[in-house]
Amino acid sequence: MLIEVLVSIALSAVALLALASLNAAALRFTKMSQYRAVATQLASDIGERMRANKGRAAEGGAVAEGFWAGDYDYTTSFAGQAATVTAPAPRCNTALSVCSTRELANLDLAQWRFQARRLLPEGSVFVLRQASAVAADVWIAWRDPLIASRDEAPARANECPSGMAVSDLSVRCSYFRVNL
Repeated sequence: MLIEVLVSIALSAVALLALASLNAAALRFTKMSQYRAVATQLASDIGERMRANKGRAAEGGAVAEGFWAGDYDYTTSFAGQAATVTAPAPRCNTALSVCSTRELANLDLAQWRFQARRLLPEGSVFVLRQASAVAADVWIAWRDPLIASRDEAPARANECPSGMAVSDLSVRCSYFRVNL
């Protein structure tokens, strides 16, 4: 009788450990899903900002402006984005502000980078305009605080662009192609 009770307690303990592990995995995947949803919203935000400040292409002797000039390209490494985001001057935030497409793009990038930093743990961005298309490649990166050990680290399948210089396995990246 006593052996049966001990066996049932041992089986219950194993079942409870399995349930705890399942709960931890559910929490981890829920948080990862939340981070990916935030990254999707951020990619949509920068896409709308680029569409609003598309500028003009370099045709007929005209100088390219806005998106066409690469004003939205931002290729700083992950470690280089650790500093606080500062607002550029001029701020371009009043009805009387007269700003160039480059100044408006700088403000858009600063505001967008601030949002990425605020909404994601160590949120960082990487934007590169495609010269052959009316599109930009956008990567949004963050440090995943739930990766506790190397056993849980994601597979390094070139998730982040090489320009971000990410070597830490706890950094996750999401890639988006924004067509204008």
